[in-house]
Amino acid sequence: MEFVQLRHFVALAETLHFGRCAQQLGIAQPHLSRSIANLETELDVRLFDRTSRRVELTSAGKAFRTEAFEILHGHQRAINAARTAHMTARETLRIGFVSAATFHILPETIRQMRAAMEVHIELQELTTNEQVEFLLDGKIDLGLGHPPIAMADRITAEVLRPDGYEVLFYSDHPMAGRKAVSFDDIAGEEFVLFPESQGPVLYNKFRELCRGAGKEMKVSHVATRMQTIHSLVSAGLGIAFAPTHARRFRLEGTVRVPLEPYPEILRVDLAAFRDRVNRKHSLKLFMEIARLL
Repeated sequence: MEFVQLRHFVALAETLHFGRCAQQLGIAQPHLSRSIANLETELDVRLFDRTSRRVELTSAGKAFRTEAFEILHGHQRAINAARTAHMTARETLRIGFVSAATFHILPETIRQMRAAMEVHIELQELTTNEQVEFLLDGKIDLGLGHPPIAMADRITAEVLRPDGYEVLFYSDHPMAGRKAVSFDDIAGEEFVLFPESQGPVLYNKFRELCRGAGKEMKVSHVATRMQTIHSLVSAGLGIAFAPTHARRFRLEGTVRVPLEPYPEILRVDLAAFRDRVNRKHSLKLFMEIARLL
């Protein structure tokens, strides 16, 4: 028995007409008749009652139809499952990220993804602006960074986690022992910040807050990595701003102090940026997991 015979049988069982069935299958009617006759010979039962006016299923044909449907559907499900597994196993998900994403969302999402499917992950630390450029050039599939960004038509942004900053002091700084500090308190301090080109919008927010407190912003050093910023602060080279969700990252010689009242313009969200035309299964799964964290 061959699958083609089962397909011929199921098609005839639905149409109950040799001529129409053969036309639907795109084969000659005599070929269909021989296929059904060979199947009946192999099974040693008559599946159809044939007269000059009509074709009807026998009781054996009705019983065989139920099982034939299951066999054909199971065959197709097996094909679909194999094709899906083959496609997803070949996928590579390319992710650009800022350091803030590494403290929870990125590693936890990847861990859960790898438990759910076979996927090759490529990671690249990029500024938010670089992520947008790489998305437009097709160099990455997903960006994890800080809005706002200059949005392109194809790029969508979805906030995964709202966040803010705490002030990072070196341990013997005069304000390191306080329960909280205001921006007015720290506006005259020397800051250790990221390069302005890495996040010009946020950079300007710090500058505006300093001017609002009657001071000009002073930057002693710049660094692109949060770990480097912590190290420079611990050396007493200035104070900095550390994301609140990265509290688990501690460096000896530094102290975190909350900002109170908290400036609304310093709200910093972690968002996912992606090209809306990207249909990768791994990208869809990443977003489904990340939304629940």
